[in-house]
Amino acid sequence: MASYKKICVEFGIDPSSDFRFTHGASHGLGYIYFYVSGLGMKTKTTYPGYYKFSDEGGKGINGNLIYYIESEGMLQYDWFALNIGTGLTQVGLLRINQSIEAYVYCIMGSQVNLHSSILGQGSRAKKVLREFLAMVEEAITQTNLAVSVQNYQNSLDQAKVRLNLAVCPGTWLLPARMIINIENIVGYSDKLKQAFAGMKLGISNGVDLGTKNAALKLMAGGP
Repeated sequence: MASYKKICVEFGIDPSSDFRFTHGASHGLGYIYFYVSGLGMKTKTTYPGYYKFSDEGGKGINGNLIYYIESEGMLQYDWFALNIGTGLTQVGLLRINQSIEAYVYCIMGSQVNLHSSILGQGSRAKKVLREFLAMVEEAITQTNLAVSVQNYQNSLDQAKVRLNLAVCPGTWLLPARMIINIENIVGYSDKLKQAFAGMKLGISNGVDLGTKNAALKLMAGGP
């Protein structure tokens, strides 16, 4: 019950409301069919009641054996789906932001640590891929939210990429280009930014136009 109430609070639902689907025949189950001359005969009998399945004690000799129940084709899923949404819940937004932090940190961080692109067929790219897998494992076991945000911030700072990709209002912006840039460029910024309500989703060339020069260094410190 505690878990159920927590979910209700997350989605703004009254915990005392009855969410069961009870529309149509037999409270949503459908119509009862009897076995007659080798075929199923539809009835208006409701279930549960006098008529039973065989494992419930129903018998043909007693005339109370249910052959099967079939739905009348009512769209039950529509009963459980919201017609109007107001965006992500706070819990959902938190999880997406955590995913963005880990995604950018692992891809950009692995390239920063080895000073090489993650793309390509050479040995350098293969080393970056191995570093990427190691960082993914680290991100999975990381429980400190502050460290997660710091890793995300550092990977952006050292890779020198432009934040110009919005996936959802309220989430961190991502770099549309996920390849390390070792040159000073116009449009680079290391400030954490969020997509604002009404912002066009996808690449927006009109955002994050600041300029900053930053030296490349290892994610974990060093020279």
